[in-house]
Amino acid sequence: MNRKCILPRSALVPLAAVLIVNMAVYTLTGVLVRDETRHAFHMAVDEAIPFVPAFTVFYVLAFLHWAASWLLIGRESRELCWRLAKADILAKLLCLVCFLVYPTILERPTLEVRDFSSWLLSVVWFFDKPVNCLPSIHALASWLAFRASFLLVKPPRIWRAVSLFLCAGCFASVVLIKQHYLIDIPAGVLAAETGLFLSKKMNHETFLWLRAG
Repeated sequence: MNRKCILPRSALVPLAAVLIVNMAVYTLTGVLVRDETRHAFHMAVDEAIPFVPAFTVFYVLAFLHWAASWLLIGRESRELCWRLAKADILAKLLCLVCFLVYPTILERPTLEVRDFSSWLLSVVWFFDKPVNCLPSIHALASWLAFRASFLLVKPPRIWRAVSLFLCAGCFASVVLIKQHYLIDIPAGVLAAETGLFLSKKMNHETFLWLRAG
């Protein structure tokens, strides 16, 4: 691979597929599921978790975590990139089934914009509606990025520690900013692990109907 190239050509197709499937999951659920059919469930533990807008920063940092992880994965090897892209897609498709079979919604508390954290949260809430909670795709993607850090042969120094920190921060953020129920986190991890397990059994010379380049 040319060192000046950010990503090899072989990584472009699987990463594009990851983005397309991710957008398709949200689009399909928005079209096929009506809000009045969604379920809200508040367990005692959810009521006990405080509302902390300051953790919005971890929710936003998760996007950078994922991007950095996929960049490292894509540069590592074709086999690893295609394997993890398949795992991500399979996990997202599993989430789609859950979103359609048992659509969920979360009732948010009142938000008063008083500082940067609350303003940032207001932006997040505007774009990220409190639906499709179970499983948490934020938790899924962050866990997959963390797991991927241990599949890299020579990751950058302290990357695994940074990935763990950001993953833990993401897990905390989704419940502390009232974007998810607590049960959504292990459900997201389970979806990611299921995708990893199934992907490991697959042929990585092809991706969907395309052949690896």
